[in-house]
Amino acid sequence: MTITSSSWFSKFHQSIKSLSSWFEWVGLLAMGAMCLTTLIDVIGSKGFQRPLPGSTELTGVLQVVAIAGGLAFSKIDGRHIRVDFLLDWLPNRGEAALDIFSSILGLGFFAIAGLMTFQYGLSIHDNNTETLLLKIRLSPFAFWISLCCIPMCLVIVLDLISSIDRMLR
Repeated sequence: MTITSSSWFSKFHQSIKSLSSWFEWVGLLAMGAMCLTTLIDVIGSKGFQRPLPGSTELTGVLQVVAIAGGLAFSKIDGRHIRVDFLLDWLPNRGEAALDIFSSILGLGFFAIAGLMTFQYGLSIHDNNTETLLLKIRLSPFAFWISLCCIPMCLVIVLDLISSIDRMLR
């Protein structure tokens, strides 16, 4: 029996997929709010000569929520960039070894990114950093990015386990 066919791995995979799906829905809601903000701004400025004040700031912070929220689920769906033409030349074990290496690098990157954005969030929280016009506090968005790194790391752990399983077969 392989690692990836065991029941604990299946349950772990399903729970990570559900968690990542929730984060993606938050990101999709932010994307919708971003579109609505842009629509109101364009209609207001072109039709009534009254643009939406702070629409650029609002769109910027909503982008942070949308992009960070979709990270893990896009990895699950295979929407991240992968250079396959180099992997086609390798045998199965070589491809698995390269996947293990890239998973370890990705896990390290997102773990450090999550930690650093958390520390940055604490720093801007202490300084009460906010946007210029709407006075939106920026620390919750840094904490959101940090929080979104957790399911991304878990998805990469799933990929790492799958690659190790392929390597052992």
